[in-house]
Amino acid sequence: MEVVTVMDIREQIIQKVMEVLEGRVEPETADLVQDVLVLELNRYEVQERCTEVSVPDNSAERMLKKFLATKRIEGTAESTLNRYADENRKLIQFLSKPLYEVTAYDIRFYLSYRREKAEVKLSNRTLDGIRRCYPSFFGWLSAEGLIGRNPCAAIKQIKYRKKVKKPYSAAEMERLRRACENIRDLALLDFLYCTGCRVSEVARLNMDDVDFERMECTVLGKGNKERTVYLSEVAAMHLKDYLSARTDTGEALFAGKGTERLGKNGIEVILKRIGRKAGVSNVHPHRYRRTLATNLLDRGMNIQDVAAILGHADLKTTQVYCYISQKNVKTAYNKYAV
Repeated sequence: MEVVTVMDIREQIIQKVMEVLEGRVEPETADLVQDVLVLELNRYEVQERCTEVSVPDNSAERMLKKFLATKRIEGTAESTLNRYADENRKLIQFLSKPLYEVTAYDIRFYLSYRREKAEVKLSNRTLDGIRRCYPSFFGWLSAEGLIGRNPCAAIKQIKYRKKVKKPYSAAEMERLRRACENIRDLALLDFLYCTGCRVSEVARLNMDDVDFERMECTVLGKGNKERTVYLSEVAAMHLKDYLSARTDTGEALFAGKGTERLGKNGIEVILKRIGRKAGVSNVHPHRYRRTLATNLLDRGMNIQDVAAILGHADLKTTQVYCYISQKNVKTAYNKYAV
């Protein structure tokens, strides 16, 4: 039997409005409309004019949209929401059954199918990334009383061989800097390293987010949380040189060729081009973030402070980012054991 919950009419109104706006306006505009509706409707008691008995739409697709709307209010990144929507929709369509009937076996069967029977076979690492999209959705369904037991509670992490992701060496960093063809690219590389910002964060930054007097920058990270990152003297010098040479009137910190703002994809393309010219393999923006974290810890910074700079809520995430140098391990061993 399907579990049905009574939803506040005000919430139904908000969700209907958000569904109409989805894909038609920018996410920031949709968020603003949603916040205004929540605040204004809170002042009223709303009831339906019609007295006929209505049957709530608790279809799987409808529930998925409600889940995404809830997570959007909570500040979940749009890229994460798209990932949740894509993977959970694939699962729903494959199983073709009501959500309250989905079992742990169903989800395991689907994951096994994706690994062995689908046209494109997936590695365990990719498969575990897909698995991580389900607990949030089914956990929300369970918390809302829309299903009984959360089927994901019995599904464990899919084990895979973890590759050691090494940071850039000092020599690689210098070769990349020397391969830059203009002041913008040099300023970009230095900024990525000294701030440890995510590429999406750098793409969103404006010039007025940077305080050269205090040598710091205000960044809007995951969950719409602000944090402060810092500039080195060299990075600040190159960034000032780049901004002084700009002739456009845009507000973006980094402008693209023919565009007002250098986007995430544009930054990744630039780094790949520089990497090829420098003869350095596996060049991408996130590796600068990993390099900063590793260097800070190697030089004695407290891991809590490193986590604050990177914008990590969980120290375990920070630990995953950092490459442990065997040279440092040996030095520590000789210091304490011999």
